[in-house]
Amino acid sequence: MTDNGITLIDAWELPEDRIDESIARWRERVGLIHTAPGFRDARLHRRLHPESRLGLVNVAHWDSTEARDAALANPAFTASAATAADYATVHGGWYQVAAEFRAGEDRSGEGPGITFINAVELPAERIDDFLPHWLGHAELMSKAPGFRNNRLHRAVAPDTRFQLVGIAHWDSVEAWRAADNDPRFRHPLSASPGFANANPALFRVAAAF
Repeated sequence: MTDNGITLIDAWELPEDRIDESIARWRERVGLIHTAPGFRDARLHRRLHPESRLGLVNVAHWDSTEARDAALANPAFTASAATAADYATVHGGWYQVAAEFRAGEDRSGEGPGITFINAVELPAERIDDFLPHWLGHAELMSKAPGFRNNRLHRAVAPDTRFQLVGIAHWDSVEAWRAADNDPRFRHPLSASPGFANANPALFRVAAAF
């Protein structure tokens, strides 16, 4: 892989009343491997609203897929993973950054902020058709007050459930909502085309290493 490494994204569908338990499991497992060679960081995001399809989204950065595979050979991690919950459906995959927007230094906010994640299902062969929809909207939103950054991740494997995952950081829920409702930051191609199924939602970081 490149010097930028590679990103692992796991998107969890699970009941609201099992989220706390799943966060505890995540802390246990990542705690076993976060000191492994090649590990960079990991953040587990929890949805703000129960009606959102995805309850948790794990975003981890590694030097390479090989580094993570070596870390997962840890016997303690293997034993922990064997107790995987049957109440959650996890859609995981490896991703590389396809596009990125950042706010200028004079507009960088402070504090934890809020994360907007949009996981998109679409055929791998239609990604290039979809990119103008994302890029046009993301560029406009990057000019809004409270915007921090936005990265579009593209799946490495064509059979990954979510072929594209956009992850944007904002100063607050209010800043994101104001921009989302402001016609100045809307793009004529911002709506998902018929061949794509978007799953946008707001999240907060629930745990991190």
